[in-house]
Amino acid sequence: MPYLVAAVVVVGLLCLVDLVLTLAVIRRLRVHTLRLAELAPTGGAPMVQPGTTLGDFSATALGGESVSRAFFSGPSVVAVFSTECASCHERLPEFTSYLADNRPERVLAVVTGDPDEARRFTGELTSATVVVEPMGGPVSRALQVSRFPSFYLVDGDAVVVAADTAPGRLPAATRR
Repeated sequence: MPYLVAAVVVVGLLCLVDLVLTLAVIRRLRVHTLRLAELAPTGGAPMVQPGTTLGDFSATALGGESVSRAFFSGPSVVAVFSTECASCHERLPEFTSYLADNRPERVLAVVTGDPDEARRFTGELTSATVVVEPMGGPVSRALQVSRFPSFYLVDGDAVVVAADTAPGRLPAATRR
């Protein structure tokens, strides 16, 4: 009987050590995830370079409006969000602030991914023409999106003036 009690105590201690190590690994993973999230939206131009003329595309906005390259008839701001991107949810309030401060002539917001999840974005993008498309949709291809979120300042000739992963780093896009 004493051997059985000793074995149960040893197994219990091993389980306790395993639990402590597992919790330490989970904590470490959370720290790394936060660090990666901080690094992801930074850096140089993650997409089409300034000075590039956008290619042709055609999409339908939520309101039924047809959106194409002709959409850019004046200074425009374009934002591309993904429903699967944590940084996109974090940058959305910054983007709406940028719009309130700069009041661009035209605003195009593209939400890629699951249409049901896109509702989380579309509710806050009331001042924008919103296109919901699958990953790699026509607007995303025209903008050569490779990182999310992506923000662009486009002139009236559909030429990219600036591109970044943070709206606050875009130049002002005021009405003429």
